[in-house]
Amino acid sequence: MQFTREINRLLFGVLLAFAVVAVAAAYWAVFGPDTIVNREDNPRLIEAEASIQRGSIVDSRGELLVESVAGDNGLLTRQYMYPEIYDALGYFSLRYGVGGAEAAYDTVLRGDDVERGVLETFSNKLLHRSQRGSDIRLTFDLEVQRAVSEAMQGQTGAVVVLAVPGGEVLALVSLPTYDPNTLDADWETLIAAEGNPFFNRVLQGRYQPGGALQTPLLAAALLSNTSLDGEVENATQPVIVDDVALTCAVRLPDVPLTLREAYGFACPQPFADLAQSLGPIAVQSTFDTFHLDEPPTLPGFVVEPIESDDSTPAPTADDSIPTEVTITTDNVLQNALGQGELTVTPMEMAVIAAAIVNDGNAPQPYTLVSIRPPDAATWTPVREVRPTIPISTTNTARQLQDLMRNTVANGAAQNAGRPNIDIGGHAALAYSGESSQAWFVGFATLGGRRGVAVAVVLENSADPGLAADIGGTALAAAHAALQQE
Repeated sequence: MQFTREINRLLFGVLLAFAVVAVAAAYWAVFGPDTIVNREDNPRLIEAEASIQRGSIVDSRGELLVESVAGDNGLLTRQYMYPEIYDALGYFSLRYGVGGAEAAYDTVLRGDDVERGVLETFSNKLLHRSQRGSDIRLTFDLEVQRAVSEAMQGQTGAVVVLAVPGGEVLALVSLPTYDPNTLDADWETLIAAEGNPFFNRVLQGRYQPGGALQTPLLAAALLSNTSLDGEVENATQPVIVDDVALTCAVRLPDVPLTLREAYGFACPQPFADLAQSLGPIAVQSTFDTFHLDEPPTLPGFVVEPIESDDSTPAPTADDSIPTEVTITTDNVLQNALGQGELTVTPMEMAVIAAAIVNDGNAPQPYTLVSIRPPDAATWTPVREVRPTIPISTTNTARQLQDLMRNTVANGAAQNAGRPNIDIGGHAALAYSGESSQAWFVGFATLGGRRGVAVAVVLENSADPGLAADIGGTALAAAHAALQQE
């Protein structure tokens, strides 16, 4: 009897062991492969990622900007061709991920969006074929980007150029920048670098607008039938806001100016009077109409800012999230003069300029033009509906156009003028902490409602004339590029 019990115990133990082995085998057969493959320390996962042949990136003219090339070890790496457009394209790294356009269109470039049949999928796995991504054509124009980059040499700041009426981004410059070809080797140095090269100033930079807000205020003045030609005493005198002396964009003698003339020289005193005359409700309505608290962006481009070891971040990197501002009697002056809680992005100001030259209708910026799938010989256009957003009446927009033309002809933005090109714009100063920023926001026309718009901001600069000159260079290059189409 005792012997029988021992046999039964032994049999039960053997059966239990078999059951454990069976359950384990079933787990590893069904769930285990994914568990192992998806471990971050699995070298095969890294090898599989490295074997993906990412698609190439070309500009609007078909100029090759980025491609995947095989190194001596057989591994694929990204090769970025032109330093002038590094900041617009971003980066791809097996170690550090993706940024910029590489991040925005990662799914397409990797080929994750390509539909593959069961037979093709099985064949690729059986023959160990690497996954291939699609090529993409972007709206960037290398020649325009190059002209802007050269004009910005030695500056910290941002420039964005848009085509009108479509909203194509022709150039996107954010400085300082980095070399994506040496990203892995330079990463630790870059994340600690002064000015945060990874920070996309065009899209993430939240700047004090300062005198750049005079354009929306002038639109409010036009709608309220405020005279632009009545003289304002002490028009060139500084305005003190929070212990900061706001001045005209250029030094002027103590003379009376009309509101029209004050706009030309970006003098704050007449606009302080205008803001008090309009009142907080009208100023709030103007800001809402111009969507100043809803900055436009490019889908997929903006990611959370990379943390830097630098204890003194760039002045634009403090907060990339827009703050909703409520205009009251107590803060109407600060915000109307662009020195309050309201901050703006260069992209936002470029869209406002685009709306003005587009008779009051703001386009939605975009960068993806077409896609060429693996093994395809032709490009497939990307069809998306991008309705414009009205921000002013046609009449108001055309009056603003003339006022901005006058500013380039006779005011602080004269450096933006170029022979035989119809250019309008506005140059102004803003103050942030102990430093100042120079703005130029403008447009050029090409006939009909076609044109280009630009926004330039220079950090730690009190030279709006330089901002205007850079803006004029950008507009001339974009004007020439669009004329060739």
